[in-house]
Formats: sequence, C-alpha cells, structure tokens
Amino acid sequence: MVIIRIKTLLKAKQLKVDDLATKTNIAYSRWANVLSGKAKLRHAEVEALGNAYPEHKLWLAYGDTLPQVGQVSPDSNHP
Repeated sequence: MVIIRIKTLLKAKQLKVDDLATKTNIAYSRWANVLSGKAKLRHAEVEALGNAYPEHKLWLAYGDTLPQVGQVSPDSNHP
C-alpha cells in the first residue's frame, strides 16, 4: 500500500523518479527498483520521503490524514 501512495504522490505533484532521488538523497536506481517491485521498500525510504514531504508524512506511512494539524494527502484540497 505504501508503494501505491508513493506513486500517488509522484502523480499528484508531477514528480519523476529522479526528483525523488534528488529530494531524498536515495539513488535513482534504488527508487526505480522499489517502484517497479524489484526491491522491497525499506524504512529508510519511507523516512526520507516523510522528511522531504513533511505535510504528507502521516499519509505516506499509514494512509491517514489529519488536516487540522497539516497532515494531508497530496491529492487533497488542502494547501
């Protein structure tokens, strides 16, 4: 499910894998392998994404949102 949310983030923010690599300091090849299913997602990638996109941290990890404290999904109507 986290992989689906990462793909949703990419689409909603119009990002590419190289954008993830740059923003998280995780190699492009690692992200490409994770997103294609060739490698398993590790805690380090989830943590790096949460740090890169703090407003989506809760949603990325658990699929939950708390708009009242700024935790939203990338496709929500919240700023």
